[in-house]
Amino acid sequence: MAGLKRLAAAGLVLAVAAHAADAPAPVPPALMGTWRWVETVSSAETLRVDAPERYELSFPEPGRIALRADCNRAAGGVTFGQAGAIKVGVMAMTRAMCPEGSLSDRFAQDVGRAVHWSVQDGALKLDLPADAGTLRFVKAQ
Repeated sequence: MAGLKRLAAAGLVLAVAAHAADAPAPVPPALMGTWRWVETVSSAETLRVDAPERYELSFPEPGRIALRADCNRAAGGVTFGQAGAIKVGVMAMTRAMCPEGSLSDRFAQDVGRAVHWSVQDGALKLDLPADAGTLRFVKAQ
């Protein structure tokens, strides 16, 4: 009987450990809140966003990312690795027809390609792969 209790307790510990391994990692504290996209800088261009309040990024819960991309919304999974690594999963996005000149699709695509994050001087920076550029965000007030 004591052996059965030990086996049951060991099984419970394994089940709890397996569940904890499946749980998404917490959002790094520096990323908490809502961030507004203000520019993208690359070797080819500097794109300044005229209406940053229309392009927002947040991490509403562990393992999740949410965007306001002009007149559209997007959400999906996100993981954080060591040394500032970030991997955005496939995002579901509304497909409303935004006004001419909207950066909705570009914003969502670029956020989805981000490979590294950092916060410097109060600004969030998302680096794109292969030195393709950096998106810069400021905290929403």
